[in-house]
Amino acid sequence: MPRLSISHLSLMLLLVYAAALSAKPQNIQIGMSLPLTGSAAGIGQSYKNGVELAIRQLNKEGGVQGVKLSLLVKDDQYEPALTVVNTRQFIRENKVLALFAYVGTPTSSAILPLLQHYQIPYIAPFTGAPLLRKAEHLFIFNFRAGYEEETQSQVDYLIHNPETKVGLLLQADEFGASVEQGYLKALHLKGITPVVTARFQRNSTAIEAGVSDLIKARAEVVFMVGTYKPLAEAISYGRRQGYNPQYATVSFAGLQQLSALLEKEDRVMATMVVPKPTDTKWQLVREYQRLMIQQATDPLSDVGLEGFTVGTLLSQALKLCALPVKRQCLLDKLRQQRAVYDFPLMFDPNKQQASQQVFRVKVTNRGVEDVR
Repeated sequence: MPRLSISHLSLMLLLVYAAALSAKPQNIQIGMSLPLTGSAAGIGQSYKNGVELAIRQLNKEGGVQGVKLSLLVKDDQYEPALTVVNTRQFIRENKVLALFAYVGTPTSSAILPLLQHYQIPYIAPFTGAPLLRKAEHLFIFNFRAGYEEETQSQVDYLIHNPETKVGLLLQADEFGASVEQGYLKALHLKGITPVVTARFQRNSTAIEAGVSDLIKARAEVVFMVGTYKPLAEAISYGRRQGYNPQYATVSFAGLQQLSALLEKEDRVMATMVVPKPTDTKWQLVREYQRLMIQQATDPLSDVGLEGFTVGTLLSQALKLCALPVKRQCLLDKLRQQRAVYDFPLMFDPNKQQASQQVFRVKVTNRGVEDVR
């Protein structure tokens, strides 16, 4: 057997080392489609900013066993057709490991056939829709409490008299329909049927007709489903007509953005699925605030805090997987998480959901405050 010279041996070692480096992934890619323009842009921007806060921290600390996490972001304007286009590109062209932190029920509904076909992980969408909370959807991981929990909490708090006149003002799509079912179920337990149900189009602030119907029916409590701009316009239009009922809405509305559009006399109760972003008794909130001061210039918000929470949760799970990260490992490790800092988690396989927590607040022109 011929002897290898030192130069030949060195060359072989270099080739082996180069091969090992090439086998190691250069980064881990995750795809995110959400509204960065349009009427829901404030929600999308806040969620993205919170997620990026956590991912920057992960990469600053060395990433996933030395590999950076890369977030690919596309704007869908809260329009389902654009979400489908973005998702196809993520899956077929970018070949992402997972789809992460999408925003919206109608957008999620539109891509559900793609998710089912490719069985690609769909992680922490910003929606509480029941259509994503099914035991058979093993490719979905929901972080947040669902709309059923939010609506039940609101009805339990606000409705004590079965004679109360209740109205619904709903976005006319899958989002409105999914939250409507939660409200109807909770109201039925109180023996109440809404006196009026008004609807408005997604990405529109044309709500005068719907509010006029609420006024005619003399609804005393109005449960609203939509994003902050049309909801604020509805409250403003009612106020100009001398109509000032008790309003309530779910967390998707974008409560900090809604607060900035309210007047002193407006009465709005809401639910959130994370603590108030100013509630520093939570370690989660303190860490969010610390990094916001260091890395960001955006105002604190419940949506941003939720984005930071799910970004941190994703980081925790990824660190527990061997390289190259497999999709099933990521899903398994997510389901095994029991907390993000001091925010407790208990995965429910029947809903594919990690948190069941709901926080009741009131939204005023001064911000989000505790319900007293």
